[in-house]
Amino acid sequence: MIKKSAVLLMSLIFFAIISSGQVKRTINPALNPGEQYIFKNTAISDIHEDGVRAINQNYSTSWFLRVIGKTPEGKLMVKATYLKINQKTEQLFTHDITGFNSDDFKEFVIKSTSSELHEQNDRLRKLNEGILGKSFNVYFNADWRVDKVTGVDTLINIALDGMEDEDAAGMKSYGKTVRGTINNEEIAKIFDAAFSYIPEEEVAVGDKWYKDENHQVGPLRAEYAVKSEEGDEMEIAVSSASVINNDIQASYSRKGSITVDIKTGLLVKSSVKDDMKPRAGNITRLVVKTMKNELQKK
Repeated sequence: MIKKSAVLLMSLIFFAIISSGQVKRTINPALNPGEQYIFKNTAISDIHEDGVRAINQNYSTSWFLRVIGKTPEGKLMVKATYLKINQKTEQLFTHDITGFNSDDFKEFVIKSTSSELHEQNDRLRKLNEGILGKSFNVYFNADWRVDKVTGVDTLINIALDGMEDEDAAGMKSYGKTVRGTINNEEIAKIFDAAFSYIPEEEVAVGDKWYKDENHQVGPLRAEYAVKSEEGDEMEIAVSSASVINNDIQASYSRKGSITVDIKTGLLVKSSVKDDMKPRAGNITRLVVKTMKNELQKK
């Protein structure tokens, strides 16, 4: 009788775990040589001057990814090719707009309302035309953190060298700005952040884990928590406590959600907002940045 009761009790506990959704999942992506994906990254930045929203920037890039395989050192190699680029920067006070649309190369050039904007938009057009269709390599470690990115610096240099411009001094300054914002290290950060959610152990609804992440103005500890499961998808909430940067007298934090494919462990989509708030009156510029990622298998 005691044995039967024990078996019944264990069965009830197991049933309760299953019915409450507490099934542990292994979220460990596996990419196989030859597989192809589309990865889209969008960065939305609201820039505030003296407490007033002054500039809005939207930069979206789609890459065609092809899994090459493992290197002799055991790194996973993925070739990424620029498929689409869409960017727009609007000065909210003057409504001056610069940008590029890979579906209509000359859209922003034609819409330029001044010679200065025309020059800026035409440079963006030439640069992005030179980048589209070009490839670079991303190398992942076993824990899915990016080991390195190679090839971005080279393709940027080639694109800049191919741009015809009468203003040599202006092009030199422009090239320095471009190389500072689009390079191997900055692209590595995008891919690394997209897969930063991956836990070291199996997880279920309600489970939490922590990772040290990089905010745009300093380090912070991000908390990941499995919020729900529905069908083949798992929703993970990401957040952090407010952290103070005493150098600029600002606090910053992170909050968002990540949707993962339960079967593959791969990212489906994510939206994560980095928020900054002033702590003193000497703050003149703040940036609120939202990063969105999408991954689709081809």
